[in-house]
Amino acid sequence: MKDTNTKKIKKAGRKDEEKTLVDDILDFIKVFVISAIVVLLFVNFIAHPVNVEGRSMNPTLLNGEYGFTNLIALATGDVNRGDIVVVTMANEENGQEERWVKRVIGLPGETVEAKEGVVYINGEPLDESAYLKQDFMDQTLADFKSEYGVDYGTFTSDFGPVTLGEDEYWVMGDNRPHSKDSRYPTVGPVKKDQLYGKDILVLYPFDKIGVK
Repeated sequence: MKDTNTKKIKKAGRKDEEKTLVDDILDFIKVFVISAIVVLLFVNFIAHPVNVEGRSMNPTLLNGEYGFTNLIALATGDVNRGDIVVVTMANEENGQEERWVKRVIGLPGETVEAKEGVVYINGEPLDESAYLKQDFMDQTLADFKSEYGVDYGTFTSDFGPVTLGEDEYWVMGDNRPHSKDSRYPTVGPVKKDQLYGKDILVLYPFDKIGVK
């Protein structure tokens, strides 16, 4: 009798252990699935990772910096002049979608142009001193001449005038001599539905953490 009871107890114990193991596995799967859903929702509807490539946004954003762009800001707020945005573009060679980081210069309905290095909005000169520093511009022009053997001229090349449509924005990189942006005929003004994200929260390098 004792042996039979012992066997029953052992069998019950093994079943309990197996049940506990199955429960643990199911709990892990549930946590994994829920976490994956949360990450997907975050990445697709709240914020999206951004890896800065190239020097078109120097010195504001440097090559190799990593962070997130705000996806819901475009739906909940206005796009203002000076905002940094992530723009969806089609690659000229293969047509594949890619994303550029640029700064908003011209807003819908405005007339934008540049003369002798100065950007004008509706005929009025635009103050860009908040993000374009003279020492950086001077050094960039000197480096450009040294690197390519030609004088780029003014930091911002002349263009326009261009009158923007009701859903169009004029975007440029802060590093004008090294930026492909709305000044290029193959780019031009960007439509509102091309704006993918607004602002960049830099997380790496750690000494650069902050919102741009």
